[in-house]
Amino acid sequence: MADPLKIIAWADANQLPVLQRAMTSGLIDVIGIGSPDPDEGISLSKAMKVEQLKDLRSALHGTEHDIAWIAARDALDTAARNAIRTSDRPVATSTLPPEPVLELLTEPDDGLPAHLVPMMRQSPGFIAAAGALDGFGRIECVHISMTSGQEQSSPWARLYDAMDIILHMLGEPDEVFAAHAGPRPLQADGLAGLAGHFSVAARFPNQATATIVVSDGGGSWDRRLLVLGDEGRLIVNDHAAEWTHVEGDRDESGDPIKEPAGAGILVAQQLKRIVEDVMEPEAPGTRGRVLKLCESARISCLTGQAEGVITP
Repeated sequence: MADPLKIIAWADANQLPVLQRAMTSGLIDVIGIGSPDPDEGISLSKAMKVEQLKDLRSALHGTEHDIAWIAARDALDTAARNAIRTSDRPVATSTLPPEPVLELLTEPDDGLPAHLVPMMRQSPGFIAAAGALDGFGRIECVHISMTSGQEQSSPWARLYDAMDIILHMLGEPDEVFAAHAGPRPLQADGLAGLAGHFSVAARFPNQATATIVVSDGGGSWDRRLLVLGDEGRLIVNDHAAEWTHVEGDRDESGDPIKEPAGAGILVAQQLKRIVEDVMEPEAPGTRGRVLKLCESARISCLTGQAEGVITP
C-alpha cells in the first residue's frame, strides 16, 4: 500500500470525529491542523497530536503537505479564496463561500477555486452506476436525499452536491420551487451560519421532474439517489447501485456496505483521487451553473414562488 498522503486541515472543533474517521482510512495522515477560532485550533492540535496551524494563508503556501483540506464552515471567505489561487499545492474544501452567489459569479472561477469534497458524483456508488445510466434510457424522475449532522456538512454544501447531480443528469430546469425550514430562518443576504433543511422541486423542458431534500439535522451521514425512467428504477448510495428493470430483474454494482463509511472516509478517498488526478471530469462552467441553481432555490425560499434559473 502506498504511503498516506500528508494533509493539512482547517476545521471547527466539532469536526474532530470526521477528521479522526478520515484518518482511519489509512489514505491520509494529518500533519497539521488549525481553525478559524484559535482556541479551537489548540484543542484540535492536542486531540490530533499534530502541529497547530495558526494562519490559513501561510499554511496553504507551505511545502510539507500533499493537499490541504478546508472543512470549517464559512471558512472559504475572500481571503481564503485568494490564498488558494496562489497556492502551488492542491486544495479541497467541504464548505462553500459565505458571500452572496451573485458576487461569487463575478470571480473568474465563480468563487470556487478549490476541489469540493465529498461530492456524491465522485463517490464509488455513483461511479459504479455510470454503466447503468448509460443504458438506462430516458430519465423521467430523480429524487435526491442528503442528510448529515452539523459536524459533517452544511445544507448549503449538500444542496450544491445535489444540484450538481441534477445538472449532470437532466440539465437546467425551467423552474424550481423550494422551501427552507429549521430553527434559524433563512437570511435575505449572505449564507454564513446557514442551517436547517431544504426541500426543492424542479421541472425540466422534457417534462422530467426532480426533487431534493437536504439537511444538517439528520444526525448521521446518508446520501441516496432514486432514478425512474422507461427502463425501470435505479437506486444509488455512496457505495453501490441497484438497477431494477421494468420486468423486475435486478443488476447490482459497487460494494453494498452494511455500515456506511460516512463523510470522513469519503473525503479521504476523494483527496487521494484529487492528488492522483483521477477525479471524474467536470464540464467547463459547471460550478457557476450549479451555484445559479442553488441561488434560484434560495430565492424561491424567500419569495414563496417558483423561480427560473437566475441570470447574473
